Amino acid sequence: MLLVKTYLDKSPIHGIGVFAGEHIAKGTKLWRFVEGYDRCYSLKQFAKLPKQAREFMQNYAYRVNGEVLFTVDNDRHMNHADKPNTYLRNGYVLARRAIRKGEEITVDYREFDPALCAEFLTKK
Repeated sequence: MLLVKTYLDKSPIHGIGVFAGEHIAKGTKLWRFVEGYDRCYSLKQFAKLPKQAREFMQNYAYRVNGEVLFTVDNDRHMNHADKPNTYLRNGYVLARRAIRKGEEITVDYREFDPALCAEFLTKK
């Protein structure tokens, strides 16, 4: 669940991106998993979902620690950057530096999903 104001817009990185709807200070917690809002599936549970659901989630879900994490808010549109303005620590995504209002918020997919990142990098 995103903990800061965001909005979606056209991204210079790829498709749609997540942009800061407010100034975000360095060290601010931007995201955390919230059970009941976000959803985590075992690989077995994911395999049992209807084909259409699996196909949709392949574009918007993350593989984390052998499970599939699906977030329902703008987070699912966060784009990868080799030098992102956020980082993952103790279950939170935090601002690596101050993020200006209107700036795209980015993550390094390699921090939580090396397989996705390998697939992503081969598509470039």
